[in-house]
Amino acid sequence: MAIASLPIDAKLALDKIYNAIINRQPIEEKFEICTGYAINIYMIDYSQPLLFTFDNRHIAEHMEETTFKGRKGWGYDYVVTKGWNICAFLESDYTRWYRHPSFIALMKYIESKGLFENYESKKITYGSSMGGYAAATYARALSADVSILFNPFSTLNADLAPWESREEYALYNDWSSEYYDATEGCQTTDNYIIYDPTFQLDYLQTNRFIESCPETTEIRVPGVGHGMPGHLTKINALDLMLDSIVTNNYLSSKPKIFEALKKRRHYIGYHRFMLSLNPQMTDTRKQVVMEYCLTMLRDKYPEPRHESFFFRDASDLYAFYDRDIALTFIKKAAMLRPDCPKINKRLNALLSID
Repeated sequence: MAIASLPIDAKLALDKIYNAIINRQPIEEKFEICTGYAINIYMIDYSQPLLFTFDNRHIAEHMEETTFKGRKGWGYDYVVTKGWNICAFLESDYTRWYRHPSFIALMKYIESKGLFENYESKKITYGSSMGGYAAATYARALSADVSILFNPFSTLNADLAPWESREEYALYNDWSSEYYDATEGCQTTDNYIIYDPTFQLDYLQTNRFIESCPETTEIRVPGVGHGMPGHLTKINALDLMLDSIVTNNYLSSKPKIFEALKKRRHYIGYHRFMLSLNPQMTDTRKQVVMEYCLTMLRDKYPEPRHESFFFRDASDLYAFYDRDIALTFIKKAAMLRPDCPKINKRLNALLSID
């Protein structure tokens, strides 16, 4: 892959960030730095940690029609609310995976200049899935001390990960040139990897980090699947986990974290995923679990005005288990809210199944 040269506007933006760090000056700006990429930066209190964040595939895919002017970086509001600093890298094309030649040139410039070396407080890369790949890959270039990786990919290189069957649309990128293997980027950082070991592909990707990176802490959350930050948010465990790692209190916070993780047993997503992993489960046992999940849904939507939401989520719950029951639920939701686009989309999807 030919490495693109960095545009002069990008160099000026990075030099502005560099000078702000050297002089410990506050900076709060957004720069469109190279083809299809932007930096959303907020550095106010230099005594606080600096988090580098990267969009995941879901964010990049659903923001394709949105200009950078109307976007914030992944985790921006959360990090700023915590009183920390953030440098968020925004991706405009979910198929590029932060591997476009222009982004490679950007990171090579940052690494060669040592752009963030003089930031004296803790520096942390942070990302999920595709963003986890980028957070690990570019940790060295960003002079990071710590990497927080949620269900990260390590590579899509077919020789290194021949078992990986996801993200076929991203394979047109060059996966044999610089920065192609995320495990090489986080050799000297303290790495925290949060993942579901029962999800085989995430387990295999994580295992590459464990085998290659000497300072890696696993935080296992069995039974929820991919998309870990969303699952942790729904059981009120994400903030506790992140805060403990960022503030260097993970070990003392472990009992509280694992107590919080037990709440997934009362989370519908946990039961849905575990059912999908256990085709050998008896019909009787499946029915008991499904009725338990329906009870949780009814507790979630107790008011009559939320009845359509109950039927919608119940249909989603049964979609992989019993199509006929799922169809019955979504039809009831459609009767209550005939003009709801999301409900009609799910109804049409179920009707289209042979």
